[in-house]
Amino acid sequence: MDLQQINIKVYTTEDSNVNYTNFIKVFNRWMEEADSDDYLNYADYSHVDAGPGVLLILKQANYSIDNAYHEPGFLYNRKHDVEGENADKIRDALAETLSKCELLEASEELENAIHFNGSDILFMINNRNLAPNTADTAASIQSDLEPVLQKMYGDDDFTVERTSEDSRERFAVRISAKSEKSISDLLSNLGG
Repeated sequence: MDLQQINIKVYTTEDSNVNYTNFIKVFNRWMEEADSDDYLNYADYSHVDAGPGVLLILKQANYSIDNAYHEPGFLYNRKHDVEGENADKIRDALAETLSKCELLEASEELENAIHFNGSDILFMINNRNLAPNTADTAASIQSDLEPVLQKMYGDDDFTVERTSEDSRERFAVRISAKSEKSISDLLSNLGG
């Protein structure tokens, strides 16, 4: 299976306070500071209950402060195909997500109100045709995902469980680790 359209969501900590207006300020700054024309615009869906929050639209990916199922977190959504081995694509997607989480935690606009829990991560494939929500898909992806997670978490234990067995849902697994490593430590372990 050639993994594409990888999505990674890192949930916020319980003590975080999501202020969508402040995220719009951060996303505007990122667009202004960008060296390329990859950043296109942002969309504000914060009025939608348990929705996508605020979305930053890029040519290759989208970033959002997602609130699906009333569980806020930073969501990375890779839109276009990438080359390489599946494990490398997973590592790169995790590194991209964690690096943005690190930037958000340090953003002055967020007033130190946002922190991310690197031991609580959602991994999805946003393509039901490529990765149907089946046990076979889970087994196939697990062999590429677990070594990357072992590198990221080091000696810390973690579990990987499917979020649903409903074939109408996108394939997704929830990664739960017994880890107190910071976002920076996890990113460093990945080599990011």
